[in-house]
Amino acid sequence: MGSYPQAATQLRLHTRRTVLNIAMLLRDSDIARCVRTYLLDAEEDLRESVASLDRRVTRVEGCLVGVGNALQELGPVLSRMSHRLDVLDRKLDITHHVVGAISLRLTDVSQDIVRLDARMDDVARQLKDLSRGGLG
Repeated sequence: MGSYPQAATQLRLHTRRTVLNIAMLLRDSDIARCVRTYLLDAEEDLRESVASLDRRVTRVEGCLVGVGNALQELGPVLSRMSHRLDVLDRKLDITHHVVGAISLRLTDVSQDIVRLDARMDDVARQLKDLSRGGLG
């Protein structure tokens, strides 16, 4: 059972206020003075922490007001930007379709040129044959 002489079933929990009241009754005791000092310091530290927290929360709330205003101002801007991006997206889709159609047409033109080139070669051969036959 360690350093506690009483059994665990006899231990009690008391609030800080109760312990402070008892310590205030025992004025001449060194232990009571230490208990009072400890509890009063703890209360003071707690109050300072609460005040510090309150100041930080107030600063954060002040920042959030600015953020809220900025978000309200950004709402219409973001809406306009979204609309513009949608328009650009549609134009880009149309451009892709046009480029695709041009690519197909260029492929057709390329095939036409190959066929014309072959015909030109045939015509050139026929002209050569004619010019040889006409000379002889």
